[in-house]
Amino acid sequence: MKKMVLFLLIMTMAFVSYSAKKTKITNKVYTGEYVKSTNTFTYKKDNLVFKDKTLYYQLNDNSGTLDLVYNSIGQNYGVTDEDIITLTVSGRVSNGILTVDRIINYRIPEYKLPVNTFELGN
Repeated sequence: MKKMVLFLLIMTMAFVSYSAKKTKITNKVYTGEYVKSTNTFTYKKDNLVFKDKTLYYQLNDNSGTLDLVYNSIGQNYGVTDEDIITLTVSGRVSNGILTVDRIINYRIPEYKLPVNTFELGN
């Protein structure tokens, strides 16, 4: 009986120490406004009980698609680096820097859209 308890105790400690060594990198989805000229991502954190917080992050793009997005919307719609676009990104925050692994969605400012976009079908 003592051997069985000792064995279970050792196995429990081994399992706990093995689980503690694993580092979990969790990505979170952030939706906010981004200005390329200042490299500032503004994220509004929704709190259920307390007042909402507005957080500001510097953006580090590991996906490499942010430049492609800006080139595309710059050529097609005339969006410049000073314009505010809405981004939905997946990434993680560390020391005030949002490291982006994936850009899920983007939205250009409405005043940059052509007028015929707002017209309903005739």
